[in-house]
Amino acid sequence: MLVFKNIFYILLDLSYYLIKFLKKILQNKSPVLRILIHHDIKSNDQINSFKNQIKKLSKEYDFISPKEFEKIIRSGKLKGKKLLLTFDDGFKSNRVIAESVLKTNGIKAVFFIISDFIGLKTNSLNYSKIIRNIYPNGPTLNEFSEPMDNDDIQFLIDSGHTIGCHTATHKMLSKITKPSDLKEELIDSRNNLEKMFNIKIKHIAYPFGTFESIDKKSLKLLSESYEFVHSGLRGNNLKAKKLFYRDATNTETKTTRLKAFLLGNADFIYKNKFKTLKSFLIDTI
Repeated sequence: MLVFKNIFYILLDLSYYLIKFLKKILQNKSPVLRILIHHDIKSNDQINSFKNQIKKLSKEYDFISPKEFEKIIRSGKLKGKKLLLTFDDGFKSNRVIAESVLKTNGIKAVFFIISDFIGLKTNSLNYSKIIRNIYPNGPTLNEFSEPMDNDDIQFLIDSGHTIGCHTATHKMLSKITKPSDLKEELIDSRNNLEKMFNIKIKHIAYPFGTFESIDKKSLKLLSESYEFVHSGLRGNNLKAKKLFYRDATNTETKTTRLKAFLLGNADFIYKNKFKTLKSFLIDTI
């Protein structure tokens, strides 16, 4: 499995140059609207790598704000190559990134917050439960990161960023059987965030973002309750309306590999899965 994965990445890296060359020859200027996912970026090396990644991507893509993204989706009008930046989970490092990198580059992002994670101490029982939901295989010592508190999130709001919901405790939605538990994760969490910060939440990113981590009942509830539902399946949101593709990355990802993903060179892996998820929404969109 590891050998296959390594071969795939080598081919993906090479495909960047090939596809970019072909698009240049064919003068392909099709619009692009993709969404990047980041999580916990906290060490100095990671922050510097993130700065470098943003710098290189800015040469080929325009970073848009959540409000600009919403306008594009509602109008159906898109020109050029656009990127929306998002952060999942709500770690303390998100505020540091907002202050040290995003502000300098004039970028506004969506921060998806786990409502019951806010302000928890890393030695508390509730923190232990949620961090293990985030890392089902068990968090490493490096992954025991402090979550943002109310002041941190208010800072993001005051800075013009958008707050989205990432459920109450980061449970895998496809494994929840009780309707009351599903409501708590998807609806109560949003209501609590809205009351806490006096905001209106229109975006949600479901935990893990995979095809297997969501099912029909939870996706229907999401589509009825939120205007923008974000997955973790890779793709171009050129014609998306309710459900959106997102490209997961991290600061260790080679820029060439990330650009290959953004060119759509691996989108075929996710296309049919995304189509199936969209079929769950037929009754609600």
